[in-house]
Amino acid sequence: MGLSRPVFFCFNFVMKIANSMRSKWMALSAGVIAVVLLTGCSEESPGNVAGKGLVPVTLQTDWFPQAEHGGFYQALAKGYYADAGLDVTILPGGPNAMSTQKILKGSAQFAMNRADTIYSLARRDVPILMVMATLQHDPQGLLLHASNPIDSFEELDGERVMAIPGLAWISWIEAKYGISLDIIPHDFGIERFLNDESFIQQCLITNEPFYVMQAGITPRVMPLRESGFDPYHGIYCLREYAAENDAVVARFVEASILGWKDFILNDPEPAFGMIAERNPKMSREFMNFSRDSMRAANLVTGEADGGSQVGDLDPERMQALVAEMQLLGLVEESPQPNGPWYTIRYLPKPVDGPSGGPP
Repeated sequence: MGLSRPVFFCFNFVMKIANSMRSKWMALSAGVIAVVLLTGCSEESPGNVAGKGLVPVTLQTDWFPQAEHGGFYQALAKGYYADAGLDVTILPGGPNAMSTQKILKGSAQFAMNRADTIYSLARRDVPILMVMATLQHDPQGLLLHASNPIDSFEELDGERVMAIPGLAWISWIEAKYGISLDIIPHDFGIERFLNDESFIQQCLITNEPFYVMQAGITPRVMPLRESGFDPYHGIYCLREYAAENDAVVARFVEASILGWKDFILNDPEPAFGMIAERNPKMSREFMNFSRDSMRAANLVTGEADGGSQVGDLDPERMQALVAEMQLLGLVEESPQPNGPWYTIRYLPKPVDGPSGGPP
């Protein structure tokens, strides 16, 4: 069995000491020292500072605790992170989470965002690296009343839409369909929608429809992925952090994928319990609706059977996203990011062998 890189370097260093000693007795003693030191030179050694051998890692989520983060909470609740040698802290997000700033300052090692945003940040020389997907498909949509006659994106021309200003999907749809939307700032509520049959607002297919139905109104959703806007949602970290903590990133990704598979395919209660404890607004009924919506739309698992796509990043799809953003004029064709903006090195290898893409 070959030695891992950290163990190899440690072994090499110790044996150089041994070889430099003149007497056989001293060399033998050094060899004994080597065995002892090798025990502490395994890949787990960075975590020894945590007392129990666990490496402290912080994940910054994109919103308050909810079912859309279920895989991470499942991994935490069922001990998958601890089994991987990690002591993971999950920070709640929200409108003022400032995830990228926390990554740059080192107060969080991992954060959530969409692939198009991660690419845009990398183009502005923010040295980040996407390491896995949490959602294979974009969960955003446009929420309408069932009575609203609009049933295509072209028909949205000139329509008032409540949304978060500046989001990429707005420019994407306007550029692709040659239309203009009358955007009003999102207030993160549904009261205006409930009181106006013509009202249209940005939503998550896993979220707002539940509350609209609870209010006795039948909603209709136009998923944004049907417009062609379908970026991965995923996890990123600093390129430097990944380079210096390769094994930690690998273990975090592996345990997170295990948590997501377990959450989507098996009993979600461990995650639900932890989410409800941290966010009392999350009822079991609502969390089940969100999870059921993710399952029905294959948001986490993709279209493959058995959950084999959980966490995956397809290089061809990533390249197509960039090409489409350039074609629609959402980004300039140059310059390209100063360094890789995503990697598949930490993801499970396909059954038929590794696919091409960034290392």
